[in-house]
Amino acid sequence: MDISKELRNIADNNELLEIARKAIEDVLVEHRDSRLAMFGRGNGLVIREVNGKDSDVIRFGSETAVSIGLKAIADRLDKLTEPSESCIDEALETKFQSRLF
Repeated sequence: MDISKELRNIADNNELLEIARKAIEDVLVEHRDSRLAMFGRGNGLVIREVNGKDSDVIRFGSETAVSIGLKAIADRLDKLTEPSESCIDEALETKFQSRLF
């Protein structure tokens, strides 16, 4: 497997990027609502206040955002590759029936 090629495919996949974006924004909201911030940091991610006003409070850095997004994508890909319960049930039923005949 060529990891760099897979990463480029992920970077071009709008569905996976949307999953990452939502995960990052969810954590931003959690940090805002918990009043968490990174003081002394020059750059990072911010989110508007609940009332819609601009904020200059850095909630976390871009490296944290990348990590959150990648983990969300990995979780989604894991779910896509897990066998569903119906597939497992079907396989067990087939195995059971083969023992009967």
